[in-house]
Amino acid sequence: MNLSLLLHRYDRTIWIRVCGTILTTVTSFAIRPFMAVYLYNKTGSIYYIGIILGLAPLAGIFSNLVAGGMADKYGRKPLMVWSLLLQSLPMFGFAFASTPLQFCLISVVNGLASSLYFPAANAQVSDVVPESMRAEVFALLHTALNVGAAVGPMLGLLLVSINQKLAFIMAGSTLLLNCLLVFLFIPETLQQKVKAHSAKPEPLRWGDHKLLLVLTALSLPITLLYAQVEANFPLYLQQNFANYLTIFTSLMTMNGTIVVLSAVWLARRTEKLYTPNVLLAGYILFSLVGIGYGLGPWAKSVALLFCAEVIFTIGECITFPNQQKLIARIAPENMRGRYFSIFGMNWGVAKSIGPLLGGIVFTHAGGLALFFAISALLLLAGLTLRWISGKTPAPAPAPLPLSK
Repeated sequence: MNLSLLLHRYDRTIWIRVCGTILTTVTSFAIRPFMAVYLYNKTGSIYYIGIILGLAPLAGIFSNLVAGGMADKYGRKPLMVWSLLLQSLPMFGFAFASTPLQFCLISVVNGLASSLYFPAANAQVSDVVPESMRAEVFALLHTALNVGAAVGPMLGLLLVSINQKLAFIMAGSTLLLNCLLVFLFIPETLQQKVKAHSAKPEPLRWGDHKLLLVLTALSLPITLLYAQVEANFPLYLQQNFANYLTIFTSLMTMNGTIVVLSAVWLARRTEKLYTPNVLLAGYILFSLVGIGYGLGPWAKSVALLFCAEVIFTIGECITFPNQQKLIARIAPENMRGRYFSIFGMNWGVAKSIGPLLGGIVFTHAGGLALFFAISALLLLAGLTLRWISGKTPAPAPAPLPLSK
């Protein structure tokens, strides 16, 4: 596919989103390799790390509850603009905070702000992209995110050697720049007839949306794995490797690079496959990652860690786009924002309790037991999802005509 065809394959809104995502994730991934260690040096407690990192997604659960309804009522663009603007403030705050209480307050603001973004942003994709291409577009956006994962960690190593505060200042600045891009160049995509229908949204009767709730609950083990990677995995590496920061950074960089090269290709290859089978394969791969992350540091095997990271990459490339495609398919047109909002709560729940619970298991039983337990949860969730999907066919509401 030549460049011209590629540029015209997706709506302009998608390409602006891609550029903005790359901007912000490069600097956010620059922070991740040293965030847990940075907080430990500031607070002196592994429990404080769990609390601080857990407060952001916990606060996000509450804003997530209203974000989807607001996106369906007021539009996608206002939520995205305000989210990016408010997210920039905690980044600057992390650079200058010095006490556990300050870090906790900053984390709460960060969680409230960031949870406003994705329900609106994912609903926006459903607004402008035909169903047959949604998995591909979600994979493209995931690829953009992983450009940051590929470049950011090495940038983080450079910034750590200069001044750690500089990384947070750069992250805040790129969020402001992305906010400006959305404000100036992305149109509102919520169609007027849907907006009118959502002006007085009908009460959400949970019994009518059981499939959504099941999918959300079964996604928790995946986000629990991610929560440990951000909070306790660097500390587990630190216990077993002198050059732990270089290893962690290299793993993140390899993950991002492979995603950039393969995410869209894998999404296209799985687009026409039976989605529950694809998701089961993703859960099995994530379960293998848990085993690799547990055994690698325990056996002091860097090679095993890199093998696990390759499996991790394939798992996320086939799982996340197909999860989002499935949510877009089962969501009624006037509830897309709320559906993505509710589904996104699995990140908030897992990442709010995950660092602290994982820290307790890590402290008392070690990293091997922690990651083996998550591996077992992942396998159980994947098998349950496949079993339920065979008994509960997902509805496929007809999409509204796309407006130009």
